Amino acid sequence: LDIDSQIPPGHPLVVVGQKVEQLFGGKFITVVGFYPTSGTIYTHDILAKVKRVTEAIEKLPGVKPGSVVSLMSARAKDIQSSDEGLKISPLAAKVPETPSELAAFRERVEANSVVTSLFVGPEGRATSILVDFDDFEKAGGAKRLFPILEGIVGPERGPELEILPAGAASVLHWLMIYTRRVAGLFLLALAMIGYLHYRAFRTMQGMIVPLVTAVMGVVWALGLMGLIGAPMDPWNIMTPILLLAIGAGHSVQILKRFYEEYARVRSERPDLSAVEHNRQAVIEATVKVGVVMLAAGTIASLSFGSLAAFGLPSIRNFGLCTAFGILAALTVEMTFIPAIRVLMAPPSARQTEREKREEYFDPILEGLARIVRNGRERPILWASSGFIVLAVVGLTQLDTNNSLAATFFESNAPIRGFRMADSRLTGTRVIQVLVEGKAPDTIKNPEVLKRMDELSQFIAKQPLPIGKVVSIVDLFKQMNRALENGGPGTLPDTAEGVAQYLLLYSMGGDEADLSRLVDRDFQNAVLTIYLRTDDYRAMKALTMATAAEADRLFAGLPVKASVGGGVTNAIALNETMVRGKTINLIQISIFVLVITSVLLRSLVGGLLIILPLAMSALVNLGLMGWIGIPLSMGTAAISAMAVGIGADYAVYFVFRVREEFERCGDLRVATANALTTSGKAIA
Repeated sequence: LDIDSQIPPGHPLVVVGQKVEQLFGGKFITVVGFYPTSGTIYTHDILAKVKRVTEAIEKLPGVKPGSVVSLMSARAKDIQSSDEGLKISPLAAKVPETPSELAAFRERVEANSVVTSLFVGPEGRATSILVDFDDFEKAGGAKRLFPILEGIVGPERGPELEILPAGAASVLHWLMIYTRRVAGLFLLALAMIGYLHYRAFRTMQGMIVPLVTAVMGVVWALGLMGLIGAPMDPWNIMTPILLLAIGAGHSVQILKRFYEEYARVRSERPDLSAVEHNRQAVIEATVKVGVVMLAAGTIASLSFGSLAAFGLPSIRNFGLCTAFGILAALTVEMTFIPAIRVLMAPPSARQTEREKREEYFDPILEGLARIVRNGRERPILWASSGFIVLAVVGLTQLDTNNSLAATFFESNAPIRGFRMADSRLTGTRVIQVLVEGKAPDTIKNPEVLKRMDELSQFIAKQPLPIGKVVSIVDLFKQMNRALENGGPGTLPDTAEGVAQYLLLYSMGGDEADLSRLVDRDFQNAVLTIYLRTDDYRAMKALTMATAAEADRLFAGLPVKASVGGGVTNAIALNETMVRGKTINLIQISIFVLVITSVLLRSLVGGLLIILPLAMSALVNLGLMGWIGIPLSMGTAAISAMAVGIGADYAVYFVFRVREEFERCGDLRVATANALTTSGKAIA
């Protein structure tokens, strides 16, 4: 599961995030939260658990050196004034045991709250361990890292303490788990499609042959994915089930026509043998439906291939592999399957009679056919118009959202860890502001630090669920508080003052402590905003407000401030989705109109096929708006499926209407006949 394949490369917000990752890490940051069921974390037992888990995580392979921060880690510093100026030491040299030691420890934590509030919740009701990985795969990757973390924290859980990991490790692991479950859904879909085909045709051939076509298309598509190295991620995992449905749907059309032609040839040429009846029926069915199948298959393939316009690696792989699978199924159906049918035993009289039996959809189709024959279609037109109006209204309420909440249900395991961190800690989602200087030591400029502080205060005042804003400014303020024995903490206002503060810190602190905040040359710094929500509107509002304020504050200074990274990737993804979906629908419409107009030799015929395509897209998106389903990577792909498959069915139906009209010369009769023949295969 590659995170980078899920985000649009080249988008400004993504580019900023990638720069931050290169300079400061944070791509795979994980938070392990400790939540007492009652009381506070300031007990010997809980702090001992925090220490044991901290030490175990520090020993994991792939952990970024110096990235593990908790109350019990050496990175959490106690900054106090002393006769020499400042005394900087770890908050806890050992786990406090006695009530007096615990009280003193709590006092130290609260005295350093400018820094410690990142991993200690209000009133001491929760604490966390923050860890980042510079080699995620070495640490275990999506498959093993989360179980490894569970193996560490599991023994420490108890009735009095809940411990929940949240972040990259849990999200990627559960995405992989849910992705693997699709294998079972594929088998379920295979069984359901086979059952429906058996009910429709009442023959083993009617059940098995379409599945052979579909499964071979799936195998070809999976082979291509392996050849080009496309992973089975949460998006293109839909490819096998989708191809199963599309391949079987195409095969059913020609199979239905085969039974029709077999009955016709047998009645017109009783002098021929059953084997010859079978061979002639295969030829007639392939010839009469073949052109239509090529048109429908080409349209479906181009529809999915056009998903490459999204510019997202995952969606592009999904679209291209699905398009290839459809072409594979088409090739199989036009070559391999006719050869099999010729070699198979002809349908018996019993089988042909069973195929003609009335099934679930027959009464509905016959009812629609009667309405058309009797000229009573006006109520259907009015009802369709009403649906269109409702869909347009629903479309105005459609949101785009690629947040975590749009990926998982609230009851899913990953969400619980995030929700607990949101309610009792600073949250786990971040937006980052990269401050890039033009030369080394730019960040030491007192004016730059002042503007960073002003930006932090501006962000903290926003009417949004902001947990904390973290930057190098916090360290300077904490040092000033210690020197002044309390107070709000102020920044040094001269370059010499900044240099003195850094010198004081170097005497007791560790240079690695600053690596999350500023680079070695003090040319670049990062300001990290922790959010207690993944609501798309809140994230976008904060991103836009922060970017505008940063531009204003840093104007005229030798730095460039850019917003991006973290959850802003969802904003970039949403913008790409809206643009890509619009382009995709236009492309599909052009493909359908051009191909069908040429084959039908009629622009009106092409427009008749475009009409249900447009209606299906509109109703699909409108329904999503009405019931509150956001447009995300998954739903965009599914809506493309609905439109592509709908175009296939429209092609088959319109071509059958034309064929029936050429035979009888009455459009109503032709449409009614198409409903009970091609319509049955569609249903």
